[in-house]
Amino acid sequence: MPDGPGDGLDEGPDTVDGLPVPDEARTPAQRNHDNLAMILHAAAASAGMPQLGSAAPTLVVSVTAEDYVNGTGRARLEGTGGDVPVSVARHTACAGGIQRVLFDERGQIVSIGTTARIFAAVQRRAIVLRDRECVIPGCHVPATWCEIHHVQEHAAGGPTHTSNGVALCWHHHRTLDTSGWQIRMRHGVPEIRGPHWWDPYRSWHRPRTRGGPSRHIPRTLADALGPPG
Repeated sequence: MPDGPGDGLDEGPDTVDGLPVPDEARTPAQRNHDNLAMILHAAAASAGMPQLGSAAPTLVVSVTAEDYVNGTGRARLEGTGGDVPVSVARHTACAGGIQRVLFDERGQIVSIGTTARIFAAVQRRAIVLRDRECVIPGCHVPATWCEIHHVQEHAAGGPTHTSNGVALCWHHHRTLDTSGWQIRMRHGVPEIRGPHWWDPYRSWHRPRTRGGPSRHIPRTLADALGPPG
């Protein structure tokens, strides 16, 4: 098995460098749940959504800085009285953004951060055109329905630009940390390393799509967008 990604030009859409794409392991009920979550996320992110107070409806999650960094504890959903695991808060932050609001001991707002970690619309369009669908082999969710994932986490210094973002469907984005799939960027193009049960050699592979093998942004679009980011 080669160390680098193959071009796969003689392969069908159901193989990646000679490896069959993984079978669907979710039950129909699980798939329906994930599809509904994906639809709701895409609808909430739509520019056509109604606004409240000049801003799009926003899910507010409260969590201590220590718990967020450590991935432990619970996060509170403001306005609901409920809470969720911190892992859910971290996934929400990766798909959207974090806005830090600092209070003093009296409860006065003393600092409001920005949401600069969110991919801009022009960046998202470029990533959607490059990836075409979820980058995990065997998943054909169109990239337009996907979330944009920071390959190098923003909290670890990863930049918010096209060379650090990939399209992941709601299901694969939510399970990336536990599924065994790994992603890296090579010359601005994503490469995937699967779990041991899929590829015992743990080689890096360039994802394929049903639309064709290329994931490079056309030169005309690259010129129009300018430098990444």
